[in-house]
Amino acid sequence: MIFVGTKALGESWYSFSNGVVYPTSGDPDEVYPEVPPWPHDARGWWSEDISGQILIYNPDDLAAVAQGDMESWEPQPYVSLALDDLLYDPGFDHENYKRYLLGATAFDRENSLLYLVERQADGDKSLIHVFQIQAD
Repeated sequence: MIFVGTKALGESWYSFSNGVVYPTSGDPDEVYPEVPPWPHDARGWWSEDISGQILIYNPDDLAAVAQGDMESWEPQPYVSLALDDLLYDPGFDHENYKRYLLGATAFDRENSLLYLVERQADGDKSLIHVFQIQAD
């Protein structure tokens, strides 16, 4: 079983991409920071860096979670493949609100081809990467 997506690297925080942290305690007396100027004005979860990755899990571990024999946080990938060296434009692009590297993924079982969408790789256009998967 694989999961394909964008993995946060380094420190992470909730707030703005320039490192300004927004309070998450819910305390109404807490002081909220000023919204930073563009391009760092989008609030959300951020990290120091990002990586496009494929995480490979043992399906038996996921089945054990579904059956109640393992806790949901217990399964861990047995392989993590960083794809940044194969991507056209990895990393953040704050000016274009690019914070995710990989999008949809599909596997053509008949031809053993894995298709990955690299989001915003060429300006606002996505690219499709195609990988031949070998059984051995």
